[in-house]
Amino acid sequence: MVYSLLMIQFMFVLIALFLFWQSIKYFRAMWRYKRIKATPFPTRYRMKLQTFSHYNALSHEHKSKLHILILLFLDEKEFIGVQIEITEEMRVLIAFYASLMHLGFEIGEKNKSQTIIIYPEHFVMNHVESQGGIAHAKRTIAQGESANGTVVLSWHDIQHHHPYDNVIIHEFAHELDFEDGFADGVPDIHYSNYRSWSKIFTHEFLAFQHLIEHEQPLGKYTLLGNYAATNGAEFFAVCSERFFLSPAEFKQTFEELYQELMQFYQLDTVVLFET
Repeated sequence: MVYSLLMIQFMFVLIALFLFWQSIKYFRAMWRYKRIKATPFPTRYRMKLQTFSHYNALSHEHKSKLHILILLFLDEKEFIGVQIEITEEMRVLIAFYASLMHLGFEIGEKNKSQTIIIYPEHFVMNHVESQGGIAHAKRTIAQGESANGTVVLSWHDIQHHHPYDNVIIHEFAHELDFEDGFADGVPDIHYSNYRSWSKIFTHEFLAFQHLIEHEQPLGKYTLLGNYAATNGAEFFAVCSERFFLSPAEFKQTFEELYQELMQFYQLDTVVLFET
């Protein structure tokens, strides 16, 4: 009896400590938001952003929110350079595209990444893969990587890319995908949308893989590129790139995928970037 009462009291203490910690986090976040909101957006940041067509196409309202998101991003995230010096250009450019993806979310929502690591060029990643119960070490050359709140990027690939590709959007899409604990191409979406998402994304992904495996013409999937057929996570990340970078063509080619991403990101990027 005494033991049960002690356990109940202990549970109440843990709950109280958890609620206390959550309240501290909430008030710290609110304080940071109010401080950032009252901070004028630097003119030099604005001048840099004005070189991006996606920024110039935004409405005044969206630009105002984006400015807050960028300042919060730069205030919260740790940037680490590996054999490269972190510059303001790097910070602002990465913050812009990462914040653009969050433009439809509430401020502070879906914001788990903490550390941005930048390499000057492609970098080597070591992976362990299991086949038939046997572990195999594998080394790959990567442009970007994302896991557990850390995003790794190649500065060379940020600067030199196809107009439809963007390693920043790609890797931060992986971060969004991993919010539910699984990098499987299904981000943390409302349960009411899960059935539709799963049906549409699975159908398109499997149809794409079938064409690749049987060496058939890719047709409409040419817009995505072969890498999107690697797995569900890469398919979602590549679709996110097209959703933001070539929305009109993506919507015309993959209407249903576009609608699902529009619901998830809470943005109609065709309308968003109308000029």
